[in-house]
Amino acid sequence: MDFISEEFLAARTGEALEARLRDSDTFRRQMESLHEASKAFSKDAGISKQWWKLYDKLEDEWTKYNIMYGEESYRLGFVDGMQIASEREIRAKGSVLSFMDMTHLIYLYDAVKKLNMFLLGEWDNYDRDRGVLKDLDRVCKVIEDGACAEIRLQGEDETYECLTDILDNSEIAPEERAKRLTDYGET
Repeated sequence: MDFISEEFLAARTGEALEARLRDSDTFRRQMESLHEASKAFSKDAGISKQWWKLYDKLEDEWTKYNIMYGEESYRLGFVDGMQIASEREIRAKGSVLSFMDMTHLIYLYDAVKKLNMFLLGEWDNYDRDRGVLKDLDRVCKVIEDGACAEIRLQGEDETYECLTDILDNSEIAPEERAKRLTDYGET
């Protein structure tokens, strides 16, 4: 799903959102704090009507920006949620990348790691620009792309950390690592 219909967005960010905010004590306190700060600013600012018009325009543009930001944030969360739900449904039927496929990839990952260690004395798969070893290192990208959405949607640093924590734990059998990568939230 590449977009969310405007009607759906309006339904979820319009009255439904307003109702939730009205019921939120935290939001109500924040609004009161904002109102008090605005009153204090208005009282103590001592600025002309011309400056107030400029300030009102700035405030209007800032509000539009915040609305657009909130709408895009909602769209992103909705799309991420749909991807996770879709992935769970696929897993229930049999994933596109099965547990056995991931297991085979992890065995290959381990072999590539051992080969790198043997030939280079270290496992640093991101410093090579070309060659056979760089081509073999592509297994890392396949594993990353095949990992479940809960891992891929964590953010770049967290995803990398999670993948390396699972993949580089040689004390755990490849089958268990494959299970963790394909069923992350369920382990």
